[in-house]
Amino acid sequence: MESNEVLEKIQPIFQDIFDDEDLVVTRETCAADVEDWDSFAQMQIVMALEDMFKIKFRTSEIETWKNVGNVVDAIISHLNR
Repeated sequence: MESNEVLEKIQPIFQDIFDDEDLVVTRETCAADVEDWDSFAQMQIVMALEDMFKIKFRTSEIETWKNVGNVVDAIISHLNR
């Protein structure tokens, strides 16, 4: 799966969690860019992504994420295992 495919697929998760159908995330989007993106929202994102892609992230992996691009790369890495 390509980066742009993953981004397109996860877009609705971010829109749902932040209750904003106009929200568009890019690889460069980070928590500081989205109102209400706190640790609780982060947990919701992780759980929704794990459910969607049937994968499991390690806590140490999640702690390294700085932006959505890092999340996309992690998803692709898990899918390629």
